[in-house]
Amino acid sequence: MCFSATASFVAGTVLIAGGAVALRKTPDLGPRFLGFAAFPMFFGIQQISEGLLWLSLDGPDPVPPNAAALVFLFFAYWFWPVWVPLSSTLVEPDAARRRIFAGLSAFGFCLGAALYLPLLLTPQTLDISLVRHSIQYKNPGLFPGEAAKTAARLVYALVICLPLAGSSHAQVRIFGALIVASVAAGFVFAAYAFTSIWCFLAAMISGYIVYMVFVLAREDRSGEPARRNLS
Repeated sequence: MCFSATASFVAGTVLIAGGAVALRKTPDLGPRFLGFAAFPMFFGIQQISEGLLWLSLDGPDPVPPNAAALVFLFFAYWFWPVWVPLSSTLVEPDAARRRIFAGLSAFGFCLGAALYLPLLLTPQTLDISLVRHSIQYKNPGLFPGEAAKTAARLVYALVICLPLAGSSHAQVRIFGALIVASVAAGFVFAAYAFTSIWCFLAAMISGYIVYMVFVLAREDRSGEPARRNLS
């Protein structure tokens, strides 16, 4: 995350606590909502890992990747492209959309493997440095030019955003709209450290999941028709 180790640790702690609250409410909704309820907790772990990375950064010079960096990038590169469309698949009532979202989750697994496994096998190819008070991750071996890096980011964004924005659930679509806005902001204002800054923005937005779970649980208890949650 931008700013400091302290900010990352605080954000991570708050998100893990929020995730625990959301997970406690999921028995009211059923196990299919566990994927979404766990979002804040996983984002919290990711932010804490970057906080640990911050402790090893004391200047603009690149540093070798350590375990904290590999944990952070595991979530960024591999976990989220699988988990986001999979979570959307589990809560989707429409069969056609379920198939599309499941396909995106499978594609996300392949994309994540292509992004993360080379880094895991040869971590020395990754350069990590501070740029404008943010952590910049550069992998020249995987992205030899700006065009390749931009194309990978666009494909990644589609895998993340389409299952959320295309969901039948109104609350999930709201969350998706917020994520789309965060991706656009990252592209426009923070391309120099997109991975770190977008993950921070998405982590903060995941707090909405706690509200979403409470809303859906309240509607479920009140006996309101399930269509109220749909388009």
